[in-house]
Amino acid sequence: MDWKESLSNIFDFEETEKMGLRKGIVFYFNDWIDEKTISILEGIVERFLFLTQAQFTKKCNGGSDVYVNRRKIRGGWKKVFHQSLDNFDDTNILILDNCTPQQLQTVYTRIMPTNYRVPSRNYFVYSYLYFQCPLDIEWSAVYQFMEYVNSKLTIHYASAGYEMAFNALCPKSDGYGVRALKQLNYVNSEYTEWDGLCLSTRFGVPCPNFIQVLYPGLMEKIGPEIPKELHPKLVNSNLFLDILDRESEKMVEPALEQVKARYQKLYCLLKPVLVSPERSIFMKKEDWEKRLKRFEEIGSWRI
Repeated sequence: MDWKESLSNIFDFEETEKMGLRKGIVFYFNDWIDEKTISILEGIVERFLFLTQAQFTKKCNGGSDVYVNRRKIRGGWKKVFHQSLDNFDDTNILILDNCTPQQLQTVYTRIMPTNYRVPSRNYFVYSYLYFQCPLDIEWSAVYQFMEYVNSKLTIHYASAGYEMAFNALCPKSDGYGVRALKQLNYVNSEYTEWDGLCLSTRFGVPCPNFIQVLYPGLMEKIGPEIPKELHPKLVNSNLFLDILDRESEKMVEPALEQVKARYQKLYCLLKPVLVSPERSIFMKKEDWEKRLKRFEEIGSWRI
């Protein structure tokens, strides 16, 4: 089964210039941000572009109005990268993508490093990396990219799966996209799962996903017996878990019924470390509460 056939089993969704589906990867790490770490981040972004065979054309240095602040990249993304991060002051946010007002981006990254530390063990602040790439990128390539990043940074949690992409050059795209998630149980987004997790009083896992990485502090809280369908693998002391099939050295997406069954097992395994993200402003309270429970009764899903 190729990726298009697989998607037709899972999603009933039509992409527009405002929003669409991508494969996404998030990393939370706590390395001290200095010249060495910035060089590592540059290498990670470069590896991501090699994986996708794409180029960034737009930049944004954070702020509340990313529509106004979106600018064309002049002189290459590395120049923008170093202008943003070389004089690190703990407030740097860099967004790179290739969107236009008429076309949703195919690649996207959000880089949010921090050296902020708090004395309380009950409060967490982590640096954050977020990537989106086209749907036809193989899961095996995503997995290998995650292994690479895991070897370069002190990863506390990482996750990969389907993401909702929003076009910042199309006003209100974020609202349209988040509301579409009401019918997309397998799809996550910055606005609903990831954005607040790096600054949290209860750091954990917001949801099961196709691939996830847990550092020992999270790993020791889950049960010792891991179903073989979840493919546990220790890499640099971190636990990799995934729900993918192995065929001829490839990692392919299972049939829909297997995806459901493995998500259910993964949800049960991760339950001790699951946390509830704060409700997105774009989703009604009743829709949000339903979304938080979407993995509890997978057998009744309507795809």
